[in-house]
Amino acid sequence: MVAFAAYALTPALIVYTLGLIQNARFCSGHLPICATYLVAFLGNVDSYTAHSMGDIERWKSFKVDSAAKFILVSWMIVQYEFVFSDLLSGAILGVLFVILFTKFDGRAQALKLASNSMMQKDDRYLADYMSTEHQWRDSSDEDPATMRGYRYLVRGPEEAKVHSLCSTKKWRRKAAPWRDGDAPHYRQLLEVTDEVITVEKVWNCKGRLLSVSGGDSDGRLKDLSLSFSLFKFIRLRFTGYSLPQEAHNKLWRLIQRMLSEENGYERVFRVIEVELAILFDFFYTKHPVNLHWRTLVYRLLLLPVVLGIPMLLLYFAISAESVLPAVDFASLMISILVVELAQFGIMIFSEWAKVTYICNYVRNEWWQMNICAGKLIEILCRVSLVKPWGRELRQYSLLKSYSYSPPKWIYNRLTAAYLDQKINGQKQIAHTNLSKQVKKAIARSLGKDFTRYLEKGQASLRCNDLFDELSWACDLETTTHVILVWHIATTFCEHKVACAQLSQEQRHNFDIATKLSQYLAYLVVFAPTLLPGHPCRTKYIFGRAISEAREKLGGSSVSMEERIQKLKMGIDNEQCQETIVARGARLGMQLVNGVVGEGRIWKVLADFWADMMLYVAPSNDTAAHAKYLTTGGEFVTHVWVLVSHAGITRDPYGGE
Repeated sequence: MVAFAAYALTPALIVYTLGLIQNARFCSGHLPICATYLVAFLGNVDSYTAHSMGDIERWKSFKVDSAAKFILVSWMIVQYEFVFSDLLSGAILGVLFVILFTKFDGRAQALKLASNSMMQKDDRYLADYMSTEHQWRDSSDEDPATMRGYRYLVRGPEEAKVHSLCSTKKWRRKAAPWRDGDAPHYRQLLEVTDEVITVEKVWNCKGRLLSVSGGDSDGRLKDLSLSFSLFKFIRLRFTGYSLPQEAHNKLWRLIQRMLSEENGYERVFRVIEVELAILFDFFYTKHPVNLHWRTLVYRLLLLPVVLGIPMLLLYFAISAESVLPAVDFASLMISILVVELAQFGIMIFSEWAKVTYICNYVRNEWWQMNICAGKLIEILCRVSLVKPWGRELRQYSLLKSYSYSPPKWIYNRLTAAYLDQKINGQKQIAHTNLSKQVKKAIARSLGKDFTRYLEKGQASLRCNDLFDELSWACDLETTTHVILVWHIATTFCEHKVACAQLSQEQRHNFDIATKLSQYLAYLVVFAPTLLPGHPCRTKYIFGRAISEAREKLGGSSVSMEERIQKLKMGIDNEQCQETIVARGARLGMQLVNGVVGEGRIWKVLADFWADMMLYVAPSNDTAAHAKYLTTGGEFVTHVWVLVSHAGITRDPYGGE
């Protein structure tokens, strides 16, 4: 929101500032310089490109906007040169002009690269490659431990020097490693040359940087390339392409191999976390464009220019005894330098840059033999920037928040055009950290023996021999019904079951059950587009559940103990009612009275919520997941990536 406000307000603030400068006698003569500086400074802040997916498809509008600013500022510079003959000021304007020229087009180029039409064109090659790659290969030729047979594409060949037909001079164009497809499928084939880097090549690299005994003892650097190749697969979902089933089977065998390792679940989610960070950069930053060799050359040439201009200014100012104007100009240039260095630092430590270093290392045998080159890349790759994903689970409790009413002075008809309106009961509780136990429970649930079709919690009940007693609570009208009913029941058990004497394992199950229960309830209330079913239907069902809770449990003055007691007392009086609150209370009483032992209750609930987390994850609404990446992302998106790679979907007879 801060970045959105900055980009939305800065053009207006620049115009306002120029108005102040124009009206001030002591600085009106410097209006062209100030105007060029302000516009160049705006274009110089280039980490952030888009606020939403809708902005990406407007890349042509950004190109027109950049061209208009460039033309208008150029006209101001020309007019200034006709009026004034200050060579020093002219030199400053020239430098600012170069900065303006090399900066503004980058945002539009990054948006164009992430646009749907360009992605469809690029992903067609990858889809063809994956289809042909698995068509003739036998699973016995692969080894997930050494990545033998995993020829997943990490980076293609760089630009190559070729001869023009009309001239003997060399010019540069994209190399064409793709051979035309033959009839009847016309699938294009990739020539895997030395320039093409695959996951298999990275794992087979003999350099010290990527060896277990050298710079990659924990395997994180090799996993970077794996994350980048898997990012390409998840990007296919955004353009409507699909992987062949054999590709999913191969990925599933790789995931199983990773999960079988000690703390393998940590590695799996770490790979996915980096994969989504790369996806975020692709959609919302300029890293894919800035790491092109031309842009790097521009930046390296620009740095000494921007650094040298203030020094020259001060030197000439001291000679001409006009220090004050020179100090002003030097301050402008230094501010651009500071921002430039900050953006340069962000770029060279980005995940995109790290993958580029590793791929160049694998390509270049001299780098592999050079200890200094390997150590430098290792240092660059070990630096971690702050990531959007905070490894948190947002939480919501219906029984705690149902009495909340949004303040009318903030949420009303006048503010509806500017703020997303809240409804009754829509109040989060404190966030919680994503614990290792939660990730381990998801991995354990994923490793169960099923036929690639996820059920709505029934599998966990079978494992705990409670299917006959509790399956009714899994076979409700919608997934929203199931989540809210089990969420109320979990909260009921949390306050009715003594938890003081639980063992360490039982406490872990308690944390898994309560955290996932409140997280899935949060998704119902705040992110319904990430769940099965239509979001409008989900919102309506939630609104009815809030009304039922208010009617049966009272207002905000009622304590939590009293609310739980009213749920318990209302069971006998509401046997025939099928409301969500009544069903939740009924399920809670069944769990308390029918499951022997407090510890076993939390084992049952932990297994159920882990299964439900997997059940809600499969989705075809890729735009919804990309939208929530801008605010840090959701854990359900990480699970969505996991089940997408494995080719796991919901039970087709589950009613969704």
